[in-house]
Amino acid sequence: MLSFCSCRHSTLCGLLLIILIMVGCSAQPTTTPQAAPTIASIFGTLPTIRPVATLDSNSTNDSIPQPTPNATAIMQATISALGEDKLVVVPVYTDALSSGWSITHSFQTTIDLKSQDYVEQGHFAIKAQPNLTVSTLYFTLDKTTTRYLARNRVQALRFYISGGNDSLEKDALTIAIIGSNTYPYWVENDTSVQIEGRVTDSGPVFSETRLSFLGVNKSIPPKTYIKITVWLNELIYDPIYSYVTGFYFKTEKSATSTFYIDDVSLLLKPNP
Repeated sequence: MLSFCSCRHSTLCGLLLIILIMVGCSAQPTTTPQAAPTIASIFGTLPTIRPVATLDSNSTNDSIPQPTPNATAIMQATISALGEDKLVVVPVYTDALSSGWSITHSFQTTIDLKSQDYVEQGHFAIKAQPNLTVSTLYFTLDKTTTRYLARNRVQALRFYISGGNDSLEKDALTIAIIGSNTYPYWVENDTSVQIEGRVTDSGPVFSETRLSFLGVNKSIPPKTYIKITVWLNELIYDPIYSYVTGFYFKTEKSATSTFYIDDVSLLLKPNP
């Protein structure tokens, strides 16, 4: 009887222990289930971040490339913004020489100012025929002129040129713009303009530019005129001077027997 009671007591104790364990587990606090991360929540639209330029603490300003101003590029940009047609046109020759201009200082060249052989505009053109090895068609501004040409206003020389019956080679002649630091008109033997650092005076003071350096990349066909614009700021070998007083075309008989010039003008910046 005692052993039965003892066994029964043990069974009851085991059941009671199981009940206590189950009650204890049911008393733990519950938590709300969390949603799993999705692709949308990871790769959604993010605010734009703009990078800010920074310098390394060991670098110096010398290591940063700096833009170099280019006088020719600036000049061309200015002209492009202004427009060539907005520049002031000062005629030198249109069927006749303009007042104040002369060709009397041309050298060894037979000149006809009223040629009708080949004309680009108007009724006449200038016909020039070189006589010797070196010949020039020289336009000069006389002392009688009523209009002075300040270099800082003169932008370009523009003209039309043709070889007439024959083709005109791209290296057949050169063009030079002449100026002065003293006189606003052409004066013979004017030495007011000097080239800094020159040791001798044997060479020309003003650069002589061939057609091939003015955009003419092949010979000009017979009976054809082309327009040439000589931008003064692109004549990088020219010295600094105050006034434009003339210009010339230099050639030789072996290079061309005849050439024609028409509609010659200077292009000036408008007055401020």
